Amino acid sequence: MQSRRKPSINSKKFSILGVLAKSLLLLVIILIYNTVTFTSKQPNVETLEKGHQDSYNSLSEDQLAKRLGQSIQFKTISHAEEYQNDYEEFIKLHAFLKKTFPLVHSYLDCQVIGDYSLLYHWKGQDPTLKPIMFAAHMDVVPIVNEDKWSYPPFSGKVADGYVWGRGSMDDKLVVMALLEAIEDQLASGHHATLQRSIYLAFGHDEEVGGYRGASKMAAYLEEKGVTFEYILDEGLPILLPPVFPGITRPIATLGMAEKGGLNLHLSVASMGGHSSMPPKHTAIGILSAAITKIEENPMPLSLQQARLVFDYVGREATLPMKLVFANMWLFEPIVSKVLSKTPALDALQRTTTAVTVFNGGNKPNVLPAFANATINFRIAPSDSIQRVIDHIRTTIDDDRITLSVSDSIEPAPVTSPHTPSFKLIQSTIIQEFSPDVIVAPAIMIANTDTRWYWNLTPNIYRFCPQLVSKTDHARFHGVDERISTSNYKQLVDFYYHLIKNGDKKLN
Repeated sequence: MQSRRKPSINSKKFSILGVLAKSLLLLVIILIYNTVTFTSKQPNVETLEKGHQDSYNSLSEDQLAKRLGQSIQFKTISHAEEYQNDYEEFIKLHAFLKKTFPLVHSYLDCQVIGDYSLLYHWKGQDPTLKPIMFAAHMDVVPIVNEDKWSYPPFSGKVADGYVWGRGSMDDKLVVMALLEAIEDQLASGHHATLQRSIYLAFGHDEEVGGYRGASKMAAYLEEKGVTFEYILDEGLPILLPPVFPGITRPIATLGMAEKGGLNLHLSVASMGGHSSMPPKHTAIGILSAAITKIEENPMPLSLQQARLVFDYVGREATLPMKLVFANMWLFEPIVSKVLSKTPALDALQRTTTAVTVFNGGNKPNVLPAFANATINFRIAPSDSIQRVIDHIRTTIDDDRITLSVSDSIEPAPVTSPHTPSFKLIQSTIIQEFSPDVIVAPAIMIANTDTRWYWNLTPNIYRFCPQLVSKTDHARFHGVDERISTSNYKQLVDFYYHLIKNGDKKLN
């Protein structure tokens, strides 16, 4: 009887290599299949009515630019300290709006709320259609480095193809564009045929939290039992390439939620005294060590909000990036590592941590009896205020440090992109700008007045169709705010057609 022959080492190697080859082949097939089926989520633009085919009584580009420039001349600045605000400027702006848009102020009800905010109501004929609300704000941030501006920040100068001045990007352009669009509709007789009611909510203190403006308008609407099909506020822009790897097209980013915010104050008290007899760690040393731990141990990663963008933008990418976005189950760690190298992109995947204030000590030879610091967190939708606080307590692990909270707000609820209102806005953007524009849901890392409107609708969008390049980002709240006259006319056209397209039951 012959004994069974044992497999040789070489045959085992070949068997293992065979398994690996089959596994690799299977992986390649899965990657290719996922990439091929990772098809576009952009609407079929051939079925859309082209914006330019719908003529209406519009002012010229130059006339629109001039009127926007005039609105910028009102110094409606919001200061952190209310006593610094010049509310007479808001009253003057109200008078300007009433004079410039006579039809709006004839056909729409306008209430002044919170002393200086404006709430307009254009009543439609069909009560079965839920109303919509457009939000914007009339206030602007203070001026920095005025001597570095190309034109005076409140001149509203129209030059070189741009409207210059504070508010041309944030946010008088939206106030004016909405009123221009509605004035046009009224001039064309649409007041007699409007089906869906429209509200306009123009706050006067958005830049300092909206506590006296948007908060009171929200309370008024809640008291009246008004709810909305959707709300569209200022927000993310249309980003001009290059923005995204593998993408050479503009990306219109619709803010579906906002990060939350938290100012966390850390403080340490210790015995003072003369610096000649110091303890091992002073109050400053204790607090510095804690802050070092915090900066070295940021909040955990979560690509939840980044995936929202990737799922729309990635489908339009060229190879090999489309393969990456189609197979995030495999490439997510690599993508996350790449994002973490750039602060602006890292903010897409985590709650951010920024130490913004540090105080302690007042004389070189005196031990500090007290030290304090403030850390600003922008909280991702996957986190919460309490989760951030718990993370910090665990990270510093030091009972000598006291934590306190101020100016906190939870992350906003995330609006679903699978709604008729999202499809309406998405289609209108492409209709007005170009089939080349990619429309994608995203998360805002800043806060808007929508923080007060959460109870009025589950569908809140934060978007302004201004075209923004990489070099334009610093202009927001910075030097040389401006918008091109051609882009501003596109804003007016966009809001005009969004109202027209949505004046029916949405499917």
